[in-house]
Amino acid sequence: MNVKRLSEVQHKILKDKTLVMIFEKPSLRTRVTFETGMTQLGGHAIYLAPADINLGKRESVPDAAKNLSRWVNLIMARVYTHKTVKDLAKSAVIPVINGLCDIEHPCQIMCDLFTIIEKKDSLEQITIAYIGDGNNVCNSFIGASALLEFNLNIATPQGYEPNKDYLAKTKTANLTHDPKQAVADADIIYTDVWTSMGQEQSAEQKKEIFKPFQPYTP
Repeated sequence: MNVKRLSEVQHKILKDKTLVMIFEKPSLRTRVTFETGMTQLGGHAIYLAPADINLGKRESVPDAAKNLSRWVNLIMARVYTHKTVKDLAKSAVIPVINGLCDIEHPCQIMCDLFTIIEKKDSLEQITIAYIGDGNNVCNSFIGASALLEFNLNIATPQGYEPNKDYLAKTKTANLTHDPKQAVADADIIYTDVWTSMGQEQSAEQKKEIFKPFQPYTP
């Protein structure tokens, strides 16, 4: 989209379409990129802060999904639980995008893989090493490796592995607890935050546990 924008060719494929953005968890990047993307493609984005909708309390998730389906064309939800995303998708009759939840972060991985393709031209025969916490980003990386068939080496400390169900569904992802083993044949080395939003109380403990998993050259 950047190439098309810089060429001054307008591609208004979302002209007159409205995206509603539900935020239970704040984010600079998610809000700005979704709003900017909708504007560049000719659409409009509406931001709903936690106090605006109060999902599951003032407004049930099914009711919110059904009402929004009557007014807008698309829902993006950045929420605390995967169940909320699934319940929105189940009750809505319009597309629902997972902007982030506790189990997955698919938009992050899509953007990062696009960046890798820009630099490497393709994901074919590419090996990516993921070093750090087996969190929502890691789970989405595993799902992407299964769909796009690139090799993914994962290195996490003991007790911080990604979701076992995700690993069981793919043969392209390999798990180890040795970061040196994970990066040995890697074309790309990737990491993420050790302490996700809402887990600040464990930050100091994680700093010690994750010290050997810092992807840098001394």
